[in-house]
Amino acid sequence: MPKAIPVLRFGAFELNLQSRELRKQGMRIRIEAKPFQILELLLEHAGEVVTRQTLCEKLWPDTYVGYEHSLNTAVNKLRSILCDFAQSPRFVETLPRVGYRFIAPVYRPELARPRGTSKMLVVLPFESLSDEARTDSFADGLTEETTLQLSQLNPARLGVIARTCAVQYKWRKKSVREIAEELGVDYAIEGSVRREGRRTRITCQLIETRDQTHRWSASYDRDLRNALAVQTQVARQIRIALEAELLGIGGANRVATALKEEEARGQVKGTPVPRSSRPPRVQAPHLQAKSFQTAP
Repeated sequence: MPKAIPVLRFGAFELNLQSRELRKQGMRIRIEAKPFQILELLLEHAGEVVTRQTLCEKLWPDTYVGYEHSLNTAVNKLRSILCDFAQSPRFVETLPRVGYRFIAPVYRPELARPRGTSKMLVVLPFESLSDEARTDSFADGLTEETTLQLSQLNPARLGVIARTCAVQYKWRKKSVREIAEELGVDYAIEGSVRREGRRTRITCQLIETRDQTHRWSASYDRDLRNALAVQTQVARQIRIALEAELLGIGGANRVATALKEEEARGQVKGTPVPRSSRPPRVQAPHLQAKSFQTAP
């Protein structure tokens, strides 16, 4: 397992403490040294008050007078970079004449692995290969349902990264290796959704991040007349397959049987019965009688 890179995330931003870089949705943002150091201190003490005196001692250790203006300037530059406002802050709150406090949630990927968990997995956002907005929405729902299904397998043996953390990689084009280093995961699920009319094809792959090799893959062709049922059915089939692949639960026969059951369940829920196979409509008795009356 590669050593996790020290990264702090908040909102759409990411602060890399090793490379000393700030990024927004994967795009590097230019930031001067003093605003960067202020942000670093605030993030490391998120939710706590960092006094102006502490900031002065850290950033201007050899200055005893005149640092007030420099501190105010650096904080204003930081707020400008974060698109934040002192009057209605989302990130940096001002405590007049006291200091500052970082008020947004801060996520530390290197701490994501639950204690005692042997392996970690992330479900990356399924990519929509169609231009339609509804296909993109369907892909998001499939990502959420797959994350939910896999998180219920065996948390003590297989931890699953939260969807709210994985969703950022929908906009950030990074390799599986880079994602693994940031999140500290052993496996990644990635896939795509293609749509043509009412038909959709869903592909899914399990990748071992250590050497970026495929451990498992599958494709699913479905009728999208019931999108929610399709999402649930496909996510369950992925769960059944990975339960065998990663946890060794159930042999090939059990997996095949379970998949057939899920397929049958999906046909009942997701696909309407063809008109040709529906039973003939039977008329009510009084209508039947009326239909056989002859004219006088």
